[in-house]
Amino acid sequence: MSVMTDTGDYVLGHSSEELDRLISQSRFLGELSEHLLRLAGLQPGMRVLDVGCGSGDVSFLAARVVGPGGSVTGIDRSPESVAMATTRANAAGLANVRFQTADAASFALDEPVDALIGRLVTMYWPDAGAVVRNLARSVKPGGIITFQDYDLEGSKSEPWCPLYEASLDRMRQTFARAGAETRMGLKLGRAFEDAGLPTPRMLLGARVERGPDSEAYHQVTEITRTLLPLMERTGVATADAVDIATLKSRLKEEALALRATQVAPPLVGAWTRKPAEG
Repeated sequence: MSVMTDTGDYVLGHSSEELDRLISQSRFLGELSEHLLRLAGLQPGMRVLDVGCGSGDVSFLAARVVGPGGSVTGIDRSPESVAMATTRANAAGLANVRFQTADAASFALDEPVDALIGRLVTMYWPDAGAVVRNLARSVKPGGIITFQDYDLEGSKSEPWCPLYEASLDRMRQTFARAGAETRMGLKLGRAFEDAGLPTPRMLLGARVERGPDSEAYHQVTEITRTLLPLMERTGVATADAVDIATLKSRLKEEALALRATQVAPPLVGAWTRKPAEG
């Protein structure tokens, strides 16, 4: 999903470059998400609804878990994202995965699914509890509900890396000024309870990076590149201060010079089961 301003305009957008960035980000986070899906109880043969599917990566993870006997439906507000996800599914020969354009706040399925999942989507919902409540109607009694989102305050470096920390702080400020919830991962439990669901189990995980081949330099640079126009509009930073053309190399040089270990913003996963009716 893309960050929206108060006027409803998309900030991250749906350009081919941004969709490619999301695919790269999904590879970076994939192990953390697959681990959560398995902990939550996804099993072969299940029918799954993936909300805010973007380019389809979490849907593909779920499809791998549920196997050919299961199915995955991914929804997203962006027609561009849905088109790319569909193209990727067709290219991979995934006949049990389909995508459609839909708004999570009002979406409903004719037949309930075994599991509702979503990654990096709840942070953009002004009333996450209300949206989860609506989506839970499409889950059968006893079915799984699991979401995963950032705690953008949870990143760190050791020893302290000034440029890395400054870059992450710019990201946090920009998301916050766009109206996104920067600590949504830690608020998932409250959202579940507001939706009338049992208090979820929760787990935090993060990529811990170091060395010359760390993916962190690329990930921080590319999200900064996407957010840069909004950083300028909201007064977080100027293009000259960010110097996006050299940011990746400077992040790498700093980390190697300090022999630093860097923790990317952690993902918090929450999962529960819909109560049985009656």
